[in-house]
Amino acid sequence: VKFLFCFMGGCAIIEAGENVMVKTKTGLSPQDGFLRYCAQLGANNRVKKSPEKLLRRDLNWPAVLQKSKTEGISCLLYHNLLQFRHLVPKDIWNSLTEIYYTNTSRNIRIYRQISAVLASLNQEGLAVIPLKGIFLAEKVYGNIALRKIGDIDLLIKRQDLPRIDQVLGNLGYHTPIQKKLLSYAIKKAYLNSIDYFKGDRKSPTLHLHWHIVNVSLPTYMYSQAIQMERFWQFSQASTLAAAPTFEFSPEHLIIYLSEHAVKHSFDRLILLSDIDAVIKRYKGEIDWGKLTQEAKELGMQRQLFYSLYFTKDFLGADMPDGVLSSLEPKRWGFLERKFFNSVCRNRRKTKLCYFVYLNMVKGVVNKLRFILRTFFPAPCVLALTFNLNKPKITIRDYLKFLKKQVSHLKRVFIPQRFS
Repeated sequence: VKFLFCFMGGCAIIEAGENVMVKTKTGLSPQDGFLRYCAQLGANNRVKKSPEKLLRRDLNWPAVLQKSKTEGISCLLYHNLLQFRHLVPKDIWNSLTEIYYTNTSRNIRIYRQISAVLASLNQEGLAVIPLKGIFLAEKVYGNIALRKIGDIDLLIKRQDLPRIDQVLGNLGYHTPIQKKLLSYAIKKAYLNSIDYFKGDRKSPTLHLHWHIVNVSLPTYMYSQAIQMERFWQFSQASTLAAAPTFEFSPEHLIIYLSEHAVKHSFDRLILLSDIDAVIKRYKGEIDWGKLTQEAKELGMQRQLFYSLYFTKDFLGADMPDGVLSSLEPKRWGFLERKFFNSVCRNRRKTKLCYFVYLNMVKGVVNKLRFILRTFFPAPCVLALTFNLNKPKITIRDYLKFLKKQVSHLKRVFIPQRFS
């Protein structure tokens, strides 16, 4: 009962008369402050003005190296310190160099693979939009070595999935999800993505999406209202890895990256670095009025507000006056306030985003359904979570999933020490 009461606190509303924009003291360590400075394109120009001040002697360099890996910005750090490598301890610099060139080599292989996939899909008249790292590294960062790429993420049209499945099968990609279960999940809108794998371990996973919301939470309770056709309507022809494809408009790209960053509770700086890089890359092209209006029409103003706020707060991103105030929620859930304050204090715990999504679900009954489905999802959701290839989900699968969710909750609610 106590547990449910705590979660239903998301129904408790705080009027926005309290100014949420008041900055909270973060108590950043020198390492955290330094990494925020280096987690953006063009940071080396600012480092150049005062290298002794930034590359201070009291920096804990092993901690800088380790945190740069955790934050996903090691390659950006290498790039921004290239002119000042003589001020960096030799062993640290050697490690950064190895990370940078290992990532470069891996990304070159990935682009060769994505080129073949995009060319084959285009040959069949199938439109796709590359997402996240695979798009950002080439088209936004302008240097494929600067952005680590995990999976190859592609947005597709849901109705094209059977044909895409056939094309990918011919290229050696297959999904372990049982096809009957998959068909049911798609029909019920429980599922917004699917993974495809190749036999060899060196090939990255192909992650196909037909919706920009892709969270292992019952977000279908509100995501169905998001008009995905608008993302396609304003997309434009492009190329990636020398193969024809499509790309989001700058406004929809920022909205998508904002949703993705909130989904991960801003747990890595690279999520904010991506948004900052897009703002820099499309400076002068972004229609900020259209961006805010589109986010409101899509019901995604909360995600956009949080992402722009923290990109500005953490990295000093440049944006017109009035953008944040026009997006700021008028009513805040109690637990949503916990999410905001935790990120402000640099306590960016995975799954904190749950409070935001819970607050987006309207009505007490729907909130209870959301909580229930969080711990006891539809069988097809479990199949996707654990890549199960079997026709029936058992109680053992549910217990395994429940244990995983409880583990996430412990990390959210139990206080941790941060450096």
